[in-house]
Amino acid sequence: MRAFVIALALVAFVAPTCAAFEIWDYAPPGRSYDPTWPPDGTTQWHKMQPAADYCTWQTQTDHDDHDGDGMLSVCDNIQLDGVWKHIEWVGPTIGIERVGGGDMMFIEPIADRQNEYHIIHPPELACSIFTPLAGEPNQYCDTITVLEGPYAGEWHVIEVSTNIHTNGGSPVDEGTWARIKSFIRGLF
Repeated sequence: MRAFVIALALVAFVAPTCAAFEIWDYAPPGRSYDPTWPPDGTTQWHKMQPAADYCTWQTQTDHDDHDGDGMLSVCDNIQLDGVWKHIEWVGPTIGIERVGGGDMMFIEPIADRQNEYHIIHPPELACSIFTPLAGEPNQYCDTITVLEGPYAGEWHVIEVSTNIHTNGGSPVDEGTWARIKSFIRGLF
C-alpha cells in the first residue's frame, strides 16, 4: 500500500510539469540554417508547433551543450524564458511558396528519408508529405518541382532557418524534486 501511495504521489507531482512536443524556429535576418549555438539572452525562438501556440516568441536564456561541440544537437538542452527543454531533433525549417505567389508553407526534411519533407505549417496541412521531384530546397531562391498530389507545381524557397524539436519542457524541475524528496522523507 505504501508503494502505491508513493507511486501515486510521484505521478501527481511530476505529471503537471510534463509538456507536449514543440517545434521552434530561429531565423534572424541574414542567418540561414546554422546549427551553431546562438547567444543566450538575446536570441528569440519562434514556436511553430503546437498550432495553438504558433507565433509565440521566447528568449533563449541559457543552454547546455551536452556534447560540447558548440552545435545544437540531439540531447542538448535549451532554456527558453527560464524553462529547460530537451532537444530531440535539429535541422532546417524551409519556407516555400508557389511560383507566381500564394500562401507560404513551412516544411522540414524527414529523417532517414532522402528528398522527403513534411509540412509543419499551416496546421491544417501539418504532417502531409511533400516530395520534390526536381531540385532541393537548400537556400533562398531555389526552385523545386512537385509532379503529383495536391502540391504539384513549382515552388520557390523563401527562407531557410534553424529548427529544433523539443519535448516541451523538462519533465521534472528542481522544485518538483525537492517536493518529492520532502514528501518521501515525511512518509518514513
